[in-house]
Amino acid sequence: LSNLDAALRAEMRVEISKLHQQIKTNMIYVTHDQVEAMTLADRIVILNNGNIEQVGTPEEIYNDPSNIFVAQFIGTPKMNILEISEENIISENTIKLLGLEIKINTNIKFEKKKHYIGIRPEHLKVNDKSDFTFAPEVELVENLGNEKIAYIKSGTDQLSAKFSSNKEITNKIGLDLKNIFIFDKNGERVKL
Repeated sequence: LSNLDAALRAEMRVEISKLHQQIKTNMIYVTHDQVEAMTLADRIVILNNGNIEQVGTPEEIYNDPSNIFVAQFIGTPKMNILEISEENIISENTIKLLGLEIKINTNIKFEKKKHYIGIRPEHLKVNDKSDFTFAPEVELVENLGNEKIAYIKSGTDQLSAKFSSNKEITNKIGLDLKNIFIFDKNGERVKL
């Protein structure tokens, strides 16, 4: 979208929200635009090829996605999804991720099957005060004014990370265990 298109869409969202507040009745709004869905909706129904993937508030959809499709549908840039092969399942509660051994202290018991780990770009941090830190290669940084999007690589894993524009992006990136999403081999969410 051009800046003009984006500005017009933002104005339209404001006008639809005002109209909804004035008429105080239920509305159904169909969109493929996640920003419109998140900003206009009290409840969202996410469809995939005619199938309902998840129903919930914008906060529930963002914070508690039911599967990889939903997790990557909401968020810009989309959620990073990293494959954890059978060889990277070290024990029932320890995996190898981004060159790190990560112990997950919950009731999850990993089987020796493929899993996926999801990490939102905004949950990656430039610091060493996180639960885990890794040293990726920074391939590209897009400066968007108020934020920076970094495209980083750790081994064969490609990730995007979103930082405030005042942060200097180094090769030390942190993540916290509470921000990791786990999905089974079929892409369904495994709750911590």
